Amino acid sequence: MTLAEQFKRIQRMAAIVGVLGLALCLIELFVDRAQFFQSYLFAFIFWNGLTVGSLAVYLLHNVVGGNWGAVIRRFVEAGARTLPLTFVLLLPILLFGIPLIYSWAQPEAAHDANIQFKSPYLNIPGFIMRAVVYFLIWGFYTYRLTRLSDAQDRTGDPMIQERMRRLSTFGLLIFVLTATFAFIDWIMSLEPHWYSTIYGAMFLVGQMLETLAFCIILLVLFSKRKPFVQVLNYQHFHDLGNLMLAFTMLWAYTSLSQFLIIWAGNLPEEIPWYIRRFTGGWGYLGWFIGVFHFCVPFVILLMRFVKKNPNLLYKVAIYMFFVRFIDIFWIVEPALRQRRFYVHWMDIVAPIGVGGVWIAFFLWQLSSRPLLPLHDARLGYLPLETEAAELT
Repeated sequence: MTLAEQFKRIQRMAAIVGVLGLALCLIELFVDRAQFFQSYLFAFIFWNGLTVGSLAVYLLHNVVGGNWGAVIRRFVEAGARTLPLTFVLLLPILLFGIPLIYSWAQPEAAHDANIQFKSPYLNIPGFIMRAVVYFLIWGFYTYRLTRLSDAQDRTGDPMIQERMRRLSTFGLLIFVLTATFAFIDWIMSLEPHWYSTIYGAMFLVGQMLETLAFCIILLVLFSKRKPFVQVLNYQHFHDLGNLMLAFTMLWAYTSLSQFLIIWAGNLPEEIPWYIRRFTGGWGYLGWFIGVFHFCVPFVILLMRFVKKNPNLLYKVAIYMFFVRFIDIFWIVEPALRQRRFYVHWMDIVAPIGVGGVWIAFFLWQLSSRPLLPLHDARLGYLPLETEAAELT
C-alpha cells in the first residue's frame, strides 16, 4: 500500500470516527445542554491546542532557525492550516454555549459587583468579536507563510527564507499577545473572579509542548519511509527531544511561579482557583500532573540515549501527549464542576469526535503538499539507515 493510499484510508477512518462521535454528543445536547458544552469546550481546547501550537512552533522556527524545524515543517504547516476547521468547531460555543458555561454571561452576574466591573470586557458581543479577530490574525500569518513556503518549493529562491523570518519575527509577538487574550477569554474567564498575569504564557507553553509531542510521534512513524529516510538522522530526534525537555521545564517554571505567588499572597480572590482543583477528588489529578507532567519526563529526557533513540522518544512523546490531555481536563473542568470530581461519558466521546474530524482535516492538508520542503538547505543530512549501519 502506497503512502497516499494509507493517508486516504486513515483520513477516511478518522472522519467516520469523528462524525460518529459528534453524532453521539448530539444526544447529550438534547438531554443536558450544559453538560454537552462543558465537555465540548474541553475537547475544543485540547485539539485547538494543536492548531495554535503548530502556528507557534512554525513562527518560532522561522525566527530562530535550526535543522530540527525543517523536518517537521510540513507537520506544523498542516496543523496551522486547520484554523478554518477549528473556527467552525468554535461556532457552537460562540452562538449557543456562552450563557451555559460562562458565569459572567448568566443573569445572576448582574448582581455581582466584581463581574459588573469587568463587564466592558466580559460581554458576549466582545467575546465573539475578539474570537473572530484572533482567527483572522492567525489565519493571515498562516496564509502568508504557507504561500511563501509553496513559492520556495516552486522556485528554490533562497531569499524566501529570509522573507519568512522577517514576517515571523513581528508575527510571533502578535501571536503571543493574541493567544494570551484568547486563553483568557476561553478558559480563564470561566472563573471571572480569578485572574493570573502568567496564565496565558503558561497555557501557551503547554500547547507548544503538546504540538512538539505530536510532531515527534509523526516523525518517528514516517522515519522509515521516503522522503524522510533520506534526510533524517539521530541529531534531529536529539534536538526535538531537547526542545521537549526545554518546554517541559518552562511549563513547570510558569506553573510553579503562579502557584507560589498565589500561595504566598493568600488573597481571597485568588486562592479559590487552587482550592477547587485540590478538593473534592480533583487533588489526585493535581498531584498526578505535578509528578508525571514534570518530574518523570524531566528525568527521562535528561538521558541522552533516550533522545537519540527514535523508538524511546516516540514512547515519551505519546506519554506527554496523554499527560497534556489530563492537564487540560484538570484546568478546564473544575471551573464547571466545583462540587466533586467525576468523568462524564461526554468527556471521552467529545474529544474522540472532535479529534477524529481534526485528524481527518489535518491529513488532508498534509497530503496536499510535499512531505518535506523541496529547497530547504537545512535538509543536508546523512540518511537514517546509513547512520544506523555505521553505529552497528
